[in-house]
Amino acid sequence: MKLINLLAGIALIIILQSCSGGMNTFADYDRNINLNKYKSYAWLSPGDSLNPNPKNQQIELMYSKAVMYAANDNLKKKGMILEPQNPDAVFKFNIGVERKIAYSQSPTISVGIAVGGPGYYGGPGYYGGVSVPVSGGNIKESRADEAFIYIQMFDTKSGALLWTGGARKTIDNSADSQKNLKLALNAIFANLKIKHKVK
Repeated sequence: MKLINLLAGIALIIILQSCSGGMNTFADYDRNINLNKYKSYAWLSPGDSLNPNPKNQQIELMYSKAVMYAANDNLKKKGMILEPQNPDAVFKFNIGVERKIAYSQSPTISVGIAVGGPGYYGGPGYYGGVSVPVSGGNIKESRADEAFIYIQMFDTKSGALLWTGGARKTIDNSADSQKNLKLALNAIFANLKIKHKVK
């Protein structure tokens, strides 16, 4: 248990660091379902996650308040009502870090060669170019871990998955993770096609 808490703590530090590069967001839903018929909602507990990674389960528990606060603000702007007793829909979120490897290639170094007559470079049967690749082109591996958050929306009566939205971003160690989390949730919920009159 101590090891899990330690790993979760390390992962939390990583998540708390900033992410760099462009944020990739997506949404997927059945176009035949009118999402506007869903007005009230509740949240499934973070512990209900099916994510088998205990480190990410710990991150979900640690970030649950921040995620739900920002998500509830977005859903309120859409005119949805938080109703834990008898909601039309329930939301669930997954948040964590996924290990990624990035590959890069160093440039190839070339040496210039003078084109000569027969028996030299450029002659019959010989390389006719003006430069010969000599070295470089090595493939290098580097860590490029990604922070992710996914939101799912379910029908409470049928249990059917209605909508999924998410965001992914490569981790860097330089910016404000709370700001990035809010920006990610704003971008995700912008793709939820629900709009009710706000009271």
